[in-house]
Amino acid sequence: MMTIRIIIKLLLFHLSLLIFFNLFSVQSPLVAFAEDKSIARLAYGRKIHYAPQIIALELGVCTDEGARIHGQVLLAGIQCAEALFTGASDVAVMGDVPSIFALASGRQVKIVASYGGGENMHRIVVSSNSRIRLPRDLVGKRVAIQLGSSTHGAFLQFCKKKKIDILKIKLINLRPTDMPEAMATAQIDAVVGSEPWPTNVEAKVPGSYELATLSGLDNEYPLMMLVTQEFAEKYPDQIVAMLRATDKSIKLMNEEPVRAAKIISKVTGVSFQRELKVMKTLVWQLRLDKKILKSLSQTAAFLRKERKISKLPDFHNAFDIRFLNEAIPSVY
Repeated sequence: MMTIRIIIKLLLFHLSLLIFFNLFSVQSPLVAFAEDKSIARLAYGRKIHYAPQIIALELGVCTDEGARIHGQVLLAGIQCAEALFTGASDVAVMGDVPSIFALASGRQVKIVASYGGGENMHRIVVSSNSRIRLPRDLVGKRVAIQLGSSTHGAFLQFCKKKKIDILKIKLINLRPTDMPEAMATAQIDAVVGSEPWPTNVEAKVPGSYELATLSGLDNEYPLMMLVTQEFAEKYPDQIVAMLRATDKSIKLMNEEPVRAAKIISKVTGVSFQRELKVMKTLVWQLRLDKKILKSLSQTAAFLRKERKISKLPDFHNAFDIRFLNEAIPSVY
């Protein structure tokens, strides 16, 4: 009886995923990709982290490069990871932690590129009334952070480097969306978060300001593109085409940032000035090198220590540079 119940629950879960994706998918019609499996189901979000994909889809760059995409708009990177390892998507873009979760799921997925990130991804923003001027002033203060995130791991390293006793800081586990209100109502003194959340706090809380970035920790907090091994083996040309489209979008972002920010703003609903600020904070580039491997390995070690994953992913086996080499031979 228990086995039957589990099977029924699994079937209902997969059915709900399919319904969700069909309701919130864009670009190619449902009938088209049901008949043609070479059309890639791409999971991404309407947020600055997915800027290259947003631009590529908005300007038709994917079509120009021969990439056939059925976009699936999800809320966050973790949903993109779940879509990938449950088989609801073929390709997905996400941050470092969701990428690690996807690899740790046991599903056969490959990392084909990092397209953005940078040491300034995570920042500490403090209240104007906090009297915090130096990192050591965080001692005894109420600091909001999302526990178990890459920001959390980076903040622990930051405190260690600055010789700050983390046990003397009052860490408050808080969702990034709740951080501005918590600071505006004086419930917290500082927030530590990844972009665009620090910029969001600065925009909504008058007088708040940056204390520091969590840079200099040998971690670039990369944004990643992952694919299922099955799709990559059957339709390698589609992966190459998507990487070329991503590269063209990144060139637009770097060469015409204002135009790119306006395109992104139209989709995200965030002012183009704020999107431009965040976009310039990060580094946008297609790559898959030792620094990316080191960054992911560092974050994975933290997640294992926090018992978020049971074992370290096999990054060497997961990295597949073939597609990037073919898409942009000049990269390496």
